[in-house]
Amino acid sequence: MRKVIGIDLGTTNSAVAVLGDDGLPVIIHNREGDNTTPSAVLFDDGEVTVGKQAKNAEKSLPRNVVRYVKRFMGNPDYTFAPEGAGEAFGPEIISSFILRFLVDDASVYLAEKVEDVVITVPAYFGDAERTATRHAGEIAGLNVLQVINEPTAAALSFGLKAGYNGKVLVYDLGGGTFDVTLMDISNNNFAVLASAGDRNLGGFDFDNELIKLAEDRYRALGGSINPDDDEQQALIREQAEAAKHRLSNSDKAKIRIGTESITIMRDEFERAVSDLVTRTRYILEDVMEQAGVSYSDVDKLLLVGGSTRMKIIERSVKEWTGIDADKSVHPDEAVALGAAIVAELRSAVENGTRPVVRANVSDVVAQGLGVAVLADDGSKMLNSLVVEPNTRVPNRVEASSFSTVGVTRQINFQITEGDENGAELQYVKVLGESLLELDYDLPAKAPLRVVFVIGENQTVEAELHDAVSGRLIGQMQVRRSANLDSAEVQALRKQGKEIVVQ
Repeated sequence: MRKVIGIDLGTTNSAVAVLGDDGLPVIIHNREGDNTTPSAVLFDDGEVTVGKQAKNAEKSLPRNVVRYVKRFMGNPDYTFAPEGAGEAFGPEIISSFILRFLVDDASVYLAEKVEDVVITVPAYFGDAERTATRHAGEIAGLNVLQVINEPTAAALSFGLKAGYNGKVLVYDLGGGTFDVTLMDISNNNFAVLASAGDRNLGGFDFDNELIKLAEDRYRALGGSINPDDDEQQALIREQAEAAKHRLSNSDKAKIRIGTESITIMRDEFERAVSDLVTRTRYILEDVMEQAGVSYSDVDKLLLVGGSTRMKIIERSVKEWTGIDADKSVHPDEAVALGAAIVAELRSAVENGTRPVVRANVSDVVAQGLGVAVLADDGSKMLNSLVVEPNTRVPNRVEASSFSTVGVTRQINFQITEGDENGAELQYVKVLGESLLELDYDLPAKAPLRVVFVIGENQTVEAELHDAVSGRLIGQMQVRRSANLDSAEVQALRKQGKEIVVQ
């Protein structure tokens, strides 16, 4: 049977793993012998270069290198226009180049062509971001078996390796995103109890605070910073990233700007990022509250993601929880290792074979789902929750608390994503909208039933029923305008094939 792989498609770095013959996942080295690959893409002379070489080129070709594209997944307004390319690229095709590079290296490593993959995403990614990630895989010519949450994958790799039973708290601070997941593991059954996160909080933001410190110090010395000087900004960011890594093991680090060498002390850096750290605490406590669990009930704490190497993170989480983090988990590799396990499980299901490993995984939706309703006074549209955050998936959820306003043969059916019941529509995302036509009159205040069907990949289908007759009025699979349609995916796949990725 052909090999399947798990891919941690990260904001700053990505990793790939496969299940070994002994039933344990192993990291696949890239062509340079490294366990991780920078999620950087260089466009130059009609060719695309991915990884370390692309990242290193940012200093000299900053307008041709794109990084952190994961933060823009599902954003239809984002494109990157490399200098001299004559065209712009969206986040899906850029991510597909990274995936192609990773899979090419995996194919060489395994001595066979790899097509089947599982890709991880932050737990707090919504429908649009998850769909965009799946599309990136399809554009790369891959068969995406499943999109799985990163903290779930990390807990899976830990639990299976250790044969562990108990409650595991995963604090996942990556390069661009942050998640917390509480999971109960029992006899290879992995059940997520609660999950929350922030898709715009990660190491990138800590780098920004370090950059501000260095630039302010440089200005105080009489230096000048030009925010429009891409070469200067790229060089400063590279120095800041290196300084942040040094501050994980040293009390001070230097950042060179121009002819000046700026010394940043660790305690100075930690004061600058204290608000960011506090934001992670709020999310951590939210997860514990939603699960109805106290820290004393937690058996293991896992710190996942390269940004957890910062001393302030390990120290702060220990202070908040009273738990020493388990050191057996590699922060850069745990997610990919777990993804490889899921890849094996999914492949066995698809092929009707017996999996090498035994595990049952039950995840949750991190964000609520609902419908748009008219306020009682008729002045505005509000969000009405149907699927509460942390509802198990796959699942089917029904609600019958809706009715028509007046006699009608049309219903505007809007599906929402957001946690707050009763929030105005502007504060939630509208995932999809459909004008449903009826061939009979619904009377005023006719009761309606809404049904949500959520798949294992957290795909969302919604149905609207006449609650009196039981008749199906209409149904829709959520297809956000933020996402590509099938024709666009195929067109980008064809376009991508014509571009050399190295």
